[in-house]
Amino acid sequence: MVGENPAAGSHGTMDERPLLKIRDLWVEYRTSGGTVKAVNGLNMEITMGETLGFVGETGAGKSTTAFSVMRILPDPPAKVVKGQIMYQGEDLLRLGKKQMRAVRGKEIAMIFQDPMTSLDPVKTVAHQIQEMIALHENLSRMEARAKAENMLEVVGIRRERANDYPHQFSGGMKQRVVIAIALSCNPKLLIADEPTTALDVTIQMQVLELMKKLKNEYRMSMIMITHDLGVVAEICDSVAVMYAGNVVERGTTVDVFESPSHPYTRALFDAVPDIGDDKHELKVISGAAHNPTKLPEGCHFHPRCPVVLDICRFRAPRDFEVSPGHTARCFLCDTDRMDKIAPEASI
Repeated sequence: MVGENPAAGSHGTMDERPLLKIRDLWVEYRTSGGTVKAVNGLNMEITMGETLGFVGETGAGKSTTAFSVMRILPDPPAKVVKGQIMYQGEDLLRLGKKQMRAVRGKEIAMIFQDPMTSLDPVKTVAHQIQEMIALHENLSRMEARAKAENMLEVVGIRRERANDYPHQFSGGMKQRVVIAIALSCNPKLLIADEPTTALDVTIQMQVLELMKKLKNEYRMSMIMITHDLGVVAEICDSVAVMYAGNVVERGTTVDVFESPSHPYTRALFDAVPDIGDDKHELKVISGAAHNPTKLPEGCHFHPRCPVVLDICRFRAPRDFEVSPGHTARCFLCDTDRMDKIAPEASI
C-alpha cells in the first residue's frame, strides 16, 4: 500500500481496501531506433478514497503507466511485456475490448493535460458529455441531455452554454468541460495526467481546487500525474516518485515531504526554487537523464547519484522500509547493510 495519510481527513475519507493493484508491470516501445524500456517491473497500489501523487521527470514512465491502466497504449509500438493490473480483483490486461470499454469511462476515467486534444471541435460541449453518459448509462436522450447540462453546472459552467463549441471557451473552461465528461458516469478512479500543464498560473489553482472538491463529493480515488511538487502538496494524500520506469520512493505526502529518503527524491526537492534563497542559480540534478533504450546496470539512478555505493553499480536495490508505510528503493535505506559499511561518496 502506498500509505495512509494521518491528515487524510483534509483530503477525504480513505479506507484500507485496495482499488487498483499493479504487479510487476513491464512496458516497452519497440522502435527502429531500439527498444524503449518505459516501465520496468512496477508495483503500486491505490486504496479506496486515496489521492496518489505520481511524480518524476519527463520520460520516467508516469503517463505510460496511466495509459496501461486505461488500455490505450499505441500498439504498435507499445507492448505490455508482462504484469497484472488488478482493478477490484480483476486483471484489466485480460479483459476483451468490449469488456474494457465498459470499464473505461464508467469505472476508471482519465483527464489529459491538453483539453484541446481531448475535445471534438465540431460538437457542442453538452453533446460530448451526453455521448459519454449514453455509452454507459441506460437513459433516454432527454435524460442524458439533462444530466449533461447538470454536469456543466457541477464544474462551474452555466447550462446556457451547453450548445457552445470548444473554441468558444478559454483554456481553463475547456478543462472544466473535460472534467465534466470524466465525472459524468461517477467513476471510482480518476487518473489526471498533468491536467493543469497547458493552463496559465492564475487558472491552475482554480482547476485544482475544483478537482479536489469534486473528488471528495464523488468519493472516488485519484491518481494525479505531475512534475509539480506544489500540486502534490496541495491535494495528494500520498506520493509515488518514479524514475526510469519504476517507483523509487513512496509514502504519505507528509512522510515524503518531511523525510525524503531516496537521493533522486531529495534532488527533486532541491531543484524547486526557493523565493527566500539569495542564490541566483537553480540547483539541477547532476548528469544526463537516463537513456530508456540502454538503462544502466544495478540502480538506474547510480550514474547521477551523489552518494553512490559500489553495490549500486551492479545490483538493483529492493524497497526498504524507512518508516511504516514509507519505502525507498535505495541501499542507503538498508539499515542492516549500513550498519556494516560506510557510504562512499562519489561524483
